[in-house]
Amino acid sequence: MAVAHELAKSGPDSSPKASWRRKWRIAAGLTICVALAVALFYSEENFRGQRAWDDCRHTLKARGIDTDWNHLIPAPVPDAENVFGVPEMQSWFVNGAAGWDDLARKLPHSTYPGLTMETNAPRMVLARVVVVRSATAAPGGFNVLRWDDPASRAAAAKLLTDALGPAAKAPQSRIGLGLMLRRPEEVQPARICFQCQTTPTAKALADFLPDNILPVNADLSERVLKFDPDGDDAWRVTIPTPVRAADYLAWCDGLEPQFAIIRNALRRPYCRMQGYYGNPDRIPYLNFRAGRALVQTLGARAQCRLLLDQPGEALDDLALAHDFRRRLAEERTPMTLLAAMVNVAVGGFSAAQVNEGVRLHAWRESDLAALQDQLKSIDVVAPVKQSYLLEVTGALRSLESVPSGGLIPRSTFAGWCPRGWGYRNMADYVRVEFDRLDSIDTSNQVIFADRVDAAGRKTKALEDGGPYKLAGSLGSSPFARAVQRTAQVQTQINQAVIACALERYRLVHGEYPETLEALLPQFLDTTPHDVIGGQSPHYRRAADGTFVLYSIAWSGQDKGGMHGTNGDWIWPD
Repeated sequence: MAVAHELAKSGPDSSPKASWRRKWRIAAGLTICVALAVALFYSEENFRGQRAWDDCRHTLKARGIDTDWNHLIPAPVPDAENVFGVPEMQSWFVNGAAGWDDLARKLPHSTYPGLTMETNAPRMVLARVVVVRSATAAPGGFNVLRWDDPASRAAAAKLLTDALGPAAKAPQSRIGLGLMLRRPEEVQPARICFQCQTTPTAKALADFLPDNILPVNADLSERVLKFDPDGDDAWRVTIPTPVRAADYLAWCDGLEPQFAIIRNALRRPYCRMQGYYGNPDRIPYLNFRAGRALVQTLGARAQCRLLLDQPGEALDDLALAHDFRRRLAEERTPMTLLAAMVNVAVGGFSAAQVNEGVRLHAWRESDLAALQDQLKSIDVVAPVKQSYLLEVTGALRSLESVPSGGLIPRSTFAGWCPRGWGYRNMADYVRVEFDRLDSIDTSNQVIFADRVDAAGRKTKALEDGGPYKLAGSLGSSPFARAVQRTAQVQTQINQAVIACALERYRLVHGEYPETLEALLPQFLDTTPHDVIGGQSPHYRRAADGTFVLYSIAWSGQDKGGMHGTNGDWIWPD
């Protein structure tokens, strides 16, 4: 009995306290195992994420893409040799500087009356329209047009344009009406009589005489032509009074001191905005409104000069706008996306003003040759690609300079996900961003629209998936929209080069050529190709002695010269 009692004391402890200890040891062991497994999982995923990120950087380096932000910072230059060493240039055109408001008050685009389409703008009578039955005699002095004759529409348009006289678009505003040569009191309203079976409504008349018969800008909030009753079956056709060219130039004379400062500054050898470049989010950049206002004002001046038969002076105004654009696109200027789009806008304005002069037949042969040389030197494609490299590289620097790596959890649950998942997502994102650059071939000046669209879909998929999203500017730049606008403007520039050559040919031969090949080599060195697809532009001589010139648009499909949003890119825009 004593031995059994001792064995019982030395056997397993069956007390409640001993049972609790055993359970606690088991739970603790399981917890440690789970913790080790979780730690191992997080370590493995974070290691894989960091390795994916490092591999991404090595891949970019192997492709020759320099992601070192410091290599993109323009070197300092002496103030005395710097365009932006001139205090006024720094103050007027660098974003955030105090002088922009002062310059804006002087530029006519925002202060000159009549350059924008306003509801209460004074109107002038452009035509008097009467309608009579087909068998009824027309009033004396009226031009008789048959309502059912397809040729009457063009005839009525010519009567209106002849009444207004030489006129040009005002590049100041997208809702601008235009500039004219005559004084308003010199305009003799056209007299138009329509012979009809039944009297048309005012709306039918308005549809018959559309706004595009006048040189107005397209995006108007209301119709230019208005029909006001003027008795039985009679109307007055009125338009807002355009600005007289001579009056506008007289107004601009007060800007000569500012233009002189800009001309002298642009003669300096270097162009570097003053500011801090160490942080991509704080680098100085061009004030878009200031640059646009300057170029628009110069463009309006050029149009006035052309209306007044002063093509040499018009060429001087466009040369100043061209020099402004060219200097901003130089290496020492930080080519941000905004600066690149200013370059695009200025290039588009230059092409538009050249085309207006061609439409008016106002350029001399020597002027057209000089304009061709200017236009051929304009490349808006390469700066956009360069700017996007700057944008993405700056975003990478921002991502790597913060402890979180620039990763933000999409939800509370995402906060528990391994950081490596975010880095892998970031690596995929960066690859897609840089792959987008392959859609722009700067050496051949070709843009592959299908690659841009495909990269956009990949970017969207990355943005919508994964537990993390990226902070900073990665993906925030409107790449597809910017590239599409760039392609369209470069097409307009290339078409303007061809239009200058065609006009030079017409001045020599009295008519336009049958084919573009006839321009070579006397009037054109080489024919600029389409930006989309790289094919030759489409040209044909029209029966009325004019011509049709168009290029393949973003869709990549030849629409036969069709106008509209889904059509081709047609000259003039």
